[in-house]
Amino acid sequence: MIEIFKNRPPKNHYTLMKSHENVVFIKKYSLKNLEGFFKKFPDEKRGRKKFKDKEIYNVKCLIYENIIQKGLKINADCIGSIKEKVDKDLITIKVSFFKKNG
Repeated sequence: MIEIFKNRPPKNHYTLMKSHENVVFIKKYSLKNLEGFFKKFPDEKRGRKKFKDKEIYNVKCLIYENIIQKGLKINADCIGSIKEKVDKDLITIKVSFFKKNG
């Protein structure tokens, strides 16, 4: 099982995998489909809020799935130093992978 730390994990338990330090995962998101749907059916928008936040959350979930799959592929024991950045239409997540000591 892979452990996840927002910051660096404890040095006495994990060491950094130098070849997998600061790996960047980038994914675009678009709200065109949602905006087009609500222009076509404006009654559906009533009572629903925060569509942009929900779309960003869904894309982040997809990126984290890719991060965990990569961690399993390279046999990492821990994911740490996670930095998220959300731009106008781009989400960037930078992570580092760690191995257990000894």
